[in-house]
Amino acid sequence: MKLAGLTGGIATGKSTVTSMLRQLGARIIDADELAREIVEPGREAWREIVEAFGREMVRADQTIDREKLRKIIFADPQARKRLESITHPRIRALAQERIGQLGAEGAELVIYAAPLLFENQVHLWLRPVILVACAATLQKQRLLKRDGLSEEEAQRHLQAQMSLEEKRKLADFIIENDGSLEELSRQVQEIWEKLTKQAAGSRQQ
Repeated sequence: MKLAGLTGGIATGKSTVTSMLRQLGARIIDADELAREIVEPGREAWREIVEAFGREMVRADQTIDREKLRKIIFADPQARKRLESITHPRIRALAQERIGQLGAEGAELVIYAAPLLFENQVHLWLRPVILVACAATLQKQRLLKRDGLSEEEAQRHLQAQMSLEEKRKLADFIIENDGSLEELSRQVQEIWEKLTKQAAGSRQQ
């Protein structure tokens, strides 16, 4: 089984690319989805988050108020590290479990999509890695519009991740998401074809 990676800077369009790949038939394990799963009410990570950040992080339906928590961790690097120490090991463990399940089902190619793939050194155990990128000015504009942040908040969000320039140096494929959805779809299609050929080649060896 071939294991590839997909990542991107915040507000560059990784989720859109993930959806396009799924439509093409890709088997994808999405770290964002795993992150939501591990903090479901009553689970171990949920209990640790409530203990670390307080009951005010819990909505009436007992789910974690992700927006409230996100504001705290982007304003306080130590709080972000505390949250990551709770969630990241569990996300990695669940990802490995899902990868094993897909391998047992006979999947020839699995894509692991994660926003902090390079930051967490995940690229060291999977290749190739696809990066979704765009111009820095466009990234900031999209972030401001999408999340309704102030300039200062947006800058903190951007600084919390590795820069796109650094990520470009580590990626094997780069999808430039500065244009239309049609152009984005064309690039995704091209890379999907390359990945499936690579996976087929690995199977024949």
